[in-house]
Amino acid sequence: EPIANEMVNNMLLETGERSWQPQDFLPDLSQEGWEDEVKEIREMAANVPDDVMVVLVGDMVTEEALPTYQTLLNTFEGCDDPTGVSG
Repeated sequence: EPIANEMVNNMLLETGERSWQPQDFLPDLSQEGWEDEVKEIREMAANVPDDVMVVLVGDMVTEEALPTYQTLLNTFEGCDDPTGVSG
């Protein structure tokens, strides 16, 4: 369908400047002043309920490690997908 192709091209194939990773919003520990940035984040997050914080951190960790998870799952017998299109 033309609409599906358009949506994939316009929404799912983002690259370059429009792509981001959760780490982009965290302090760069190689730069000076990162300690102050961490303190500021902690202050802003002080009133966030624990259950919300767990979900946010879990989502961030999962997003960062998705390629690793997929690679690990492919090592399990019966779960492997050597061609990338196996069912």
